[in-house]
Amino acid sequence: MENKKNNKYIRIGAARNKYFLYVVILFLALIMFYGGFLIGKKTELNNLGENEKNNNQTKEIRQSGYKFINPLLECEVKNTSSILKSSELRIKKIIQEEIIEKNPENNISFYYRDLKNGPAFGLNEQMQYSPASLLKVPLMIAYYKYAEKDSDIFDKEITFNNPSPEFYQQEMRPAKSLEIGKNYKVGELMEFMIKYSDNEATNLLFQNMNLDDLNMIFSDLGINAPNLYDPNNSITTKDYASFFRILYNASYLSRDMSEKALGLLSTVDYKNGLVAGVPDNVIMAHKFGERESLNENKKIVRQLHDCGIIYYSDRPYLLCIMTKGDKFEDLSKIISKISNVIYKEMSDL
Repeated sequence: MENKKNNKYIRIGAARNKYFLYVVILFLALIMFYGGFLIGKKTELNNLGENEKNNNQTKEIRQSGYKFINPLLECEVKNTSSILKSSELRIKKIIQEEIIEKNPENNISFYYRDLKNGPAFGLNEQMQYSPASLLKVPLMIAYYKYAEKDSDIFDKEITFNNPSPEFYQQEMRPAKSLEIGKNYKVGELMEFMIKYSDNEATNLLFQNMNLDDLNMIFSDLGINAPNLYDPNNSITTKDYASFFRILYNASYLSRDMSEKALGLLSTVDYKNGLVAGVPDNVIMAHKFGERESLNENKKIVRQLHDCGIIYYSDRPYLLCIMTKGDKFEDLSKIISKISNVIYKEMSDL
């Protein structure tokens, strides 16, 4: 009887040991499973974080000259979302195959930036071109900067006495020009310079300012300041686009002055180029530039550029196109085609 009782306890103890062993094994298995899951999740998050880091690399341009603040002028986000990336690839493919490859005798560059979401891209955007009349925009910015400290600057009068030969010759003559011997207010000269792209008005404004103030604008944006009188000065589409970005973001001038500057740029009377590539009802603040020169072989080379902000619905974007070739007419059509390609793509998003 005693032996049966002992055998019963032995069987119960063995069963308990076996049950305990199962629990331990199950517990260890769960630890291994969740440990592996957490490690995998951490690796996934690390990879995601690294991808996110790579997809959101930024380039910041800050304004110097302050002791206690560090104003942000520009912030460029590299790469884009999958939707915008596919749109970028389509645009580049069309422009490369339908425009650039069909015009091999011309140099063509463009830089695009979505002003709502920030992503940007381009083709040949680091190629150098003569800015020509595009330099009128930073000159305009300099005068609006003056106006922040002296509200009467636009009422100051300047007399136009003698035309300057180096400025007088323009292939695309302004619709309105200055009259010799007449006094003009700075505000009026600004309108002649931007709306009609008059070189004489530009010359008067340039002669009546401190050159260091103009150079400071370029310096603040990290761009080499060109000599306004140097026919060999150059700039890229990407660098030049910075002037429109700081106006749109009101990060260099006050909001009021930035609004006035873009308002003046929206009155430009040049209706080819960018404007011809979008519907008539689309508002655009832009500036064009043209230059004619001789290359090393004494052949005439023409450059035509158009850069600005296209206020399309709720998706405003910045587009800067620079071209170089034989005929202004051909270059103008190229700019219009690129403008139209990008506008249509924005319409489909």
